[in-house]
Amino acid sequence: QPGSGSGDGGGGALKVEPVDFEGFLMTQLNNLNSESVQELGDFPEDDLDIVFTPKECRTLQPSLPEEGVELDPHVRDCVQTYIREWLIVNRKFQSCVSFQQAAPRPLNVLCDETGRTTLTSCDFNLRSLQPDPRLENLLQHVSVEDFERQNEEARRANRHAELFALYPTMDEVSSETIRPVPDCPKEHLGNRILVKLQTLKFDIEIEPLFACIALYDIKERKKISENFHCDLNSEQFKGFLRSHTPCIDSSSQARSAVFSVTYPSSDIYLVVKIEKVLQQGEIGDCAEPYMVLKESEGGKSKEKVEKLKAQAEFFCQRLGKYRMPFAWAPISLTNFFNFSTLEREMSETESLNGNRKGTTGDRRMMMLPGRRLSERSLNSEDNYAVSNFKATTLTVNTFIKQEGDRLSDEDLFKFLTDYKRSSSLQRRVKSIPGSLKLEISPASEVLSCCLTPELLQVKPFPENRSRPQKEILEFPVREVYVPHTVYRNLLYVYPQRLNFANRLASARNITIKIQFMCGEDATCAMPIIFGKSSGPEFLQEMYTAVTYHNKSPDFYEEVKIKLPAKLTEKHHLLFTFYHISCQPKQGACVETLLGYSCQAARPQPPQADHLVVLSSTQKVPSQSPPIKWVEGHKGVFNVEVQAVSSIHTQDNHLEKFFTLCHSLESQVTFPIRLMDQKITEADLEHQLKLSIICLNSSRLEPLVLFLHLVLEKLSQLAVQPMVIAGQTANFSQFAFESVVAIVNSLHNSKDLSKDQHGRNCLLASYVYYVFRLPEPQRDIARIGILVAYSHFHEELALQMVVSTGMVRETVFKYAWFFFELLIKSMAQYVHNMDKQDPPRRSRFSDRFKDDITTIVNVVTSEIAETEQAEKINISLAFFLYDLLSLMDRGFVFNLIRHYCNQLSNKLNTLPTLISMRLEFLRILCSHEHYLNLNLFFMTSVSAPASPSPSLSSQVGITHFQDQKIASMFDLSADYRQQHFLAGLLFTELAAALDTEAEGIGKVQRKAISAVHSLLSSHDLDQRCLKPEVKVKIAALYLPLVGIILDALPQLFDFTEARSGKGRTGSPDEDQESTNSINQSIAWAIAGNQFNLRTSGAPLSSLPYKQYNTLSPDTTRNLLICFLWIMKNAEQSLIQKWIADLPSMQLNRILDLLFICVSCFEYKGKQSSDKVSTQVLQKSRDVKARLEEALLRGEGARGEMMKRCRTPAGLNENLRWRKEQTQWRQANERTKAELDQEALISGNLATEANLIILDMQENIIQATSAVDCKDNLLGGVLKVLVNSLSCDQSTTYLTHCFATLRALIAKFGDLLFEEEMEQCADLCQRVLHHCSSSIDITRIQACATLYLLMRHSFSSISNFARVKMQVTMSLASLVGKSSDFNEEYLRRSLRTILAYAEEDMDMQPTLFPVQVKELLRNLNSILSDTVKMREFQEDPEMLMDLMYRIAKGYQTSPDLRLTWLQNMAEKHAKKKCYTEAAMCLVHAAALVAEYLSMLEDHKYLPVGSVSFQNISSNVLEESAVSDDILSPDEDGICSGRYFSESGLVGLLEQAAELFSTGGLYETVNEVYKIVIPILEAHRDFRKLTSTHSKLQKAFDSIINKVPVAGQKRMFGTYFRVGFYGSKFGDLDEQEFVYKEPAITKLPEISHRLEGFYGQCFGEDAVEVIKDSTPVDRSKLHPNKAYIQITFVEPYFDEYEMKDRVTYFEKNFSLRRFMYTTPFTLDGRPRGDLSEQYKRNTILTTMHAFPYVKTRINVIQKEEFILTPIEVAIEDMQKKTLELAVATNQEPPDAKMLQMVLQGSVGATVNQGPLEVAQVFLAEIPADPKLYRHHNKLRLCFKEFIMRCGEAVEKNKRLITTDQREYQLELKKNYNKLKENLRPMIERKIPELYKPIVKVHSTTRDSFRNSSFKKYEANSSQNI
Repeated sequence: QPGSGSGDGGGGALKVEPVDFEGFLMTQLNNLNSESVQELGDFPEDDLDIVFTPKECRTLQPSLPEEGVELDPHVRDCVQTYIREWLIVNRKFQSCVSFQQAAPRPLNVLCDETGRTTLTSCDFNLRSLQPDPRLENLLQHVSVEDFERQNEEARRANRHAELFALYPTMDEVSSETIRPVPDCPKEHLGNRILVKLQTLKFDIEIEPLFACIALYDIKERKKISENFHCDLNSEQFKGFLRSHTPCIDSSSQARSAVFSVTYPSSDIYLVVKIEKVLQQGEIGDCAEPYMVLKESEGGKSKEKVEKLKAQAEFFCQRLGKYRMPFAWAPISLTNFFNFSTLEREMSETESLNGNRKGTTGDRRMMMLPGRRLSERSLNSEDNYAVSNFKATTLTVNTFIKQEGDRLSDEDLFKFLTDYKRSSSLQRRVKSIPGSLKLEISPASEVLSCCLTPELLQVKPFPENRSRPQKEILEFPVREVYVPHTVYRNLLYVYPQRLNFANRLASARNITIKIQFMCGEDATCAMPIIFGKSSGPEFLQEMYTAVTYHNKSPDFYEEVKIKLPAKLTEKHHLLFTFYHISCQPKQGACVETLLGYSCQAARPQPPQADHLVVLSSTQKVPSQSPPIKWVEGHKGVFNVEVQAVSSIHTQDNHLEKFFTLCHSLESQVTFPIRLMDQKITEADLEHQLKLSIICLNSSRLEPLVLFLHLVLEKLSQLAVQPMVIAGQTANFSQFAFESVVAIVNSLHNSKDLSKDQHGRNCLLASYVYYVFRLPEPQRDIARIGILVAYSHFHEELALQMVVSTGMVRETVFKYAWFFFELLIKSMAQYVHNMDKQDPPRRSRFSDRFKDDITTIVNVVTSEIAETEQAEKINISLAFFLYDLLSLMDRGFVFNLIRHYCNQLSNKLNTLPTLISMRLEFLRILCSHEHYLNLNLFFMTSVSAPASPSPSLSSQVGITHFQDQKIASMFDLSADYRQQHFLAGLLFTELAAALDTEAEGIGKVQRKAISAVHSLLSSHDLDQRCLKPEVKVKIAALYLPLVGIILDALPQLFDFTEARSGKGRTGSPDEDQESTNSINQSIAWAIAGNQFNLRTSGAPLSSLPYKQYNTLSPDTTRNLLICFLWIMKNAEQSLIQKWIADLPSMQLNRILDLLFICVSCFEYKGKQSSDKVSTQVLQKSRDVKARLEEALLRGEGARGEMMKRCRTPAGLNENLRWRKEQTQWRQANERTKAELDQEALISGNLATEANLIILDMQENIIQATSAVDCKDNLLGGVLKVLVNSLSCDQSTTYLTHCFATLRALIAKFGDLLFEEEMEQCADLCQRVLHHCSSSIDITRIQACATLYLLMRHSFSSISNFARVKMQVTMSLASLVGKSSDFNEEYLRRSLRTILAYAEEDMDMQPTLFPVQVKELLRNLNSILSDTVKMREFQEDPEMLMDLMYRIAKGYQTSPDLRLTWLQNMAEKHAKKKCYTEAAMCLVHAAALVAEYLSMLEDHKYLPVGSVSFQNISSNVLEESAVSDDILSPDEDGICSGRYFSESGLVGLLEQAAELFSTGGLYETVNEVYKIVIPILEAHRDFRKLTSTHSKLQKAFDSIINKVPVAGQKRMFGTYFRVGFYGSKFGDLDEQEFVYKEPAITKLPEISHRLEGFYGQCFGEDAVEVIKDSTPVDRSKLHPNKAYIQITFVEPYFDEYEMKDRVTYFEKNFSLRRFMYTTPFTLDGRPRGDLSEQYKRNTILTTMHAFPYVKTRINVIQKEEFILTPIEVAIEDMQKKTLELAVATNQEPPDAKMLQMVLQGSVGATVNQGPLEVAQVFLAEIPADPKLYRHHNKLRLCFKEFIMRCGEAVEKNKRLITTDQREYQLELKKNYNKLKENLRPMIERKIPELYKPIVKVHSTTRDSFRNSSFKKYEANSSQNI
């Protein structure tokens, strides 16, 4: 049994020791042909490569500190980290396992089989047709071997090399096996918006104005960007200021700003502030002209404007360097962010903080909720716009005037909040009309001519420099967790407010000059303040804007300073306060000094190297250098400073750690000053340890910002012991624990993102890009003398092993990080070794190997215990995957073995266990050298003796070698040892398939997809393209064949799913079968129900254990693997294997091929609207989850996805491209893509079927040697027939027909003797293809059919049987197939005739005559078909026609049976289940007739008589007299149904249909015939199911017994009469139509009128509304008349005794009645006394239900009722209603009251009373009416009695509120009773006289007679 070792959940595999890989390789490499080994044996030399990748720099020049300054060690380290290259460990061959495109190959043309042409009937004379071309060599004599060889050569030509290129990639491309390549660390940029200022104009233009814009978030009350200054003045106004601008740098002329917003919200405003040059007067005074004057007005206004302009020019020249506030305007940015998506995200993630990558805009990105800030990068794939908004041009038309006392940011926020709440506020503030035009657009990733906030040029920066665009620095509202990657060192200074209110009077127009000084001297001002617009780039000083006559002004100035990299205690900020005189006074200066203030840039003494205390919002009291303190030390000046720096940590813990680390590295003088601490040399070690421990207490943001440097310092400390103050200090444990703590806190932070394996993205990208081995310090100072430098990987492994407690727990919880660190350090270590690379075994020390073993064991034991199991499992797998490239592979294999063993001891739930091991193996097997690891070049490829399959060479093959071949397909211990990984994977697969635990399905899917993705990666691997390599790979996978064959019962059966295309072409399959496979057994071939070994069951080869079934997708993935192996394995080996297999196994293979055929059927183009929304939704989710992993993924799939991004041209070699399939919304898929997709899937279908055909040829060839054993031929035929019944390409059909012809030539006799049923199927399929519209297919099919006939003739010299089968096939084809085309079929018949005439060998025989006779029959059947076509739309006519055809075959039982089945199928389609069942009952009766002639068994029905209880119509089937037909005659009754199993099959099917149609009583009758047969065969299983179905039927009857008046629904009947010559045969015919229950008259009327209206024209059809007899003379000759009347079943009284139940009253109906009211004068209605009625009773030819839904009326009787008889009928009806309502159980008060109301209600007692008054008031004159009169009187008597009962019953039922109603009823009843009494009591004396005069004295016997009434009367008379 293949895979038998896997019964213990895979335990078997683990007892196998893996081969000693390195040793084995060494010995083998010497023996083997070196060239193949070079390619296939060991890993290549440069497998792992250390690559230094230069950092991608956005700017032309990297951002660096100023030159010529010696930097502090910390700053130097930071800068070094920012500019150093990335160090990446590269797997050179990973991309080989990629989906490379092979050269284009011509494609076999695919024709969709359904391309039929229009259907036309044509001339029936075959001779007049032109035959198709004939196959030339069909009639030549060729030996079978040559024929087979030619076929094989044709098949092998022009095939697809890679099967998987045609197979759609799997939906769940397992993201587990992909380690996403982390994002490269990059500078953080939020959502970028480009704002272009275009023009600024006011109604009057008199002076230069300056705009400045910035973003504000009013919810957070924070300014969220720096200022952007812009000068939009004309040259004229710029000229006003020429004297104050020494130079204008191009960077200051920018008019476009790129803002970045990390956390978009609807509260962000763009605020434009406008300033003007300082002039005399309040802001309001200066603004007034703008509000009142218009330049366009001319006249006086013009003069005023000129005057104002002159004035302005004067102020510009005098005060040009001072500004004053003027106006401002808010612009809301709500429309530029995509909020619908934002809000959704807010709910998904608790806060937006750090959870977003800022990609608000692009909606596609919004589907990835986890893209967080910490990964934000400048990703070119990320095309992330802020929102999908287009560039929008805005115009601001009103500006708000600035208020001198409301300039602070607080005032601004207050105003904006009000503004947002109600825009009516604008009316309350003074506004200035003007116009500012600006354009807002999403900033693209790459902008040309752009400057960073430090004014560095961003790439690309063209030479011809146009006006630049500036990037504006963002001040995010919350933390941004992105490590620093560029040098940035800026300081922003914000003077807030100044209070000189109590000061000298001179301080009114106050400005502050701000300078950054590097010394006390006035010349020490540094030119590092960024300039504003239209001026120099850098300034030495900056002035704040002046508020006129304000002693305590607020400021809104922002001063941006580029800090020097090295700060000393001399550096400080200097603020100088001036009063500005606006009016020129004689001799007075413009500036009057008021005072100074300064703020040290670093208030600590110089030893504390790095601490710059620049706290973000420090309020600094005035400490001016002059001795005289303003306001006696009270704070009068507030200033805020904010540093944005990537060298100053602004965190005390980090500061301390870095300072102490540097004190070890460079020479420092002790004691060190650290904030307020002094640290001596003796204390250094303790303090450093403390600072390492405290690292994790620092705030998360600074820790993340300096993460790379922190981890670098810690790894340095881990490996480098120091001598401090003479003592050796070892920090490695502290450093390790600190790293663990940092890893833990980064993983636990909710604000940081993780990838799909739960790995923190920051750490992942650190290990991938940044980490490098710490280098031993070269310039060691006197303290830190190097003791012994240990290797990092050894130290790390040791620390992992010795860690304890919480540290140990964390290490293993986040093991992935430490594993990746280990791997990267090992890779660098190996890379740094001498080039004489030691063998793998001795690369690493034994101690290190022991540590690794311990780590793997500990992690494995963790896996079994923690809830993190899956993630740890995956991390471990990746670790071992990496180790395979670095260490001794045998050692790693042993680790894997220990893992598997340990896991099975720990985990007891099987699915979890297998699932874990599968994940693990799946990752290992995705290794790019997987094949080498499996030593696949060691597989033996060909059959041991010689590769040639010729007999001569096979003679010498011994039994031992046979054994050897068989074992190649087994999962043997040797195999598992030599091919270790493959062995493990197959063991898991076998275990998964062999288990029945709960939830195993998912695991099986995983296992199969693992194997599937492996094979697909080989198929598309460049290294495996050579055929000889592929053969070796296929040999490695041979044991998989054994596993798949074992799993046969679990495969999904596609045949079943192919709806009605069941193999027998029958409509239903056995629905209740438990075993999924047997569902495909057509219901009628009940061969093995009686354990008669027939070839009926497709998978009858073995009794299987019950399993859960795999899903269709999983089955498909498994089968494509099977086909791949069969395609690529050495064919001679396969043939040898097949030749030695026992027939049971061969049957299994055939069963497998059968499923394969249905599985890979070509489905045709999937039209775009067929893609269900559910599928779409699913695929979109899958896409969202995987896109991340795939696009950046390592390995094959990642490569594939990248490649897929290139657009697919149709000229490339066709491959399946995933993104063109499910992931695009259906309606977005273009026609070209759909065509492309169809073409690829068509090619897959062709290739798969050709592989299956190759396999069948192998089986056929192997079989020829032995006698055709155990029904193999039947199996092969079955597969071929199945493939013919699927849609196939012409390519495949050509080869398939060729194989069939070879088969006929080789096994003709056997075929016709043994395989009759198969033969019948074959005929039908071939005939079907004879009607194909495609010439090639038709030619091939004709040739095959002719050969079939010819061989059957030669082998039995009478081909009656084939003739019969062909005729039946055609009949069933015609009856069922809606798409077949008789025109092409006729042409095929003509071609066959041509063959017969040209076939010289057969001319002397009777064969040509017989062929002609057959063709004549076929032609006549076709003619029937043409008729049927015409009536396609008229179901009744169609059934009549089919009925007539079936009737015509009374003498040919097989054909009659076929047509009855055709009818059954048509009925079932129209949901007429009862009629369908009846057709099958007739068919069964037919079979019974012939069986009873053949054999006389007690248990069989005696012909059709036995079926009478089911239907009286069945007697039609009684056999024609024996002399005409004998069932023994050849070819008669040879069909599969003429057997006991066939009979049972038909009846069971009928029972199912009766049950569906609700005739449960009939089900019982049907089974009465079936049960004796089953009992005779002792088929107890079948009996069980039969009895359970009977129980179900009886239950249904009980449940549906009329409860509370409910009735079961049977048919409704109508009489339909056709009148008019237009109807042809139907004229003057009457039918009874059976319609579905509750069909109303208008419905059938509408249907027939509509249908015939279409046939004859709407005006020509008329429906006769009444039911009176039709007078032909009154009808229009050119019209068609239809009369429709509702009829009810009619029974004589004696019949009613037998028809008790509702079912009996609705079954076997032949008589129907309808009534027509009339009066003698011709009106339909009249008074009571003149109202007559005509009752018409119709008798039909057959009883309903029948095989059709309308039956001819054969007899019509009429009865006329006189008015009094009509009255009697009415009263009897009323009385019956009362009786029923009164006695109903449970009682129904409402019903009762309704009936009562109609009988005694005041309004209607006219009804009964009037009848009585008309007919009973007086005794009739005519004695003939006496009896009627008396009968009516008695009716009334009973009626009034029933009314009384009903009133009493009602009394008991009513509630209190109905009391009055009851009294009313009672009163009415009494009144009616009184009125009727005299009439009821008056009798007609004549009726009560004795008929004979009897003397009472003679005899007393009459006393007991019925003349008591007479006696009573006479006694009264006496």
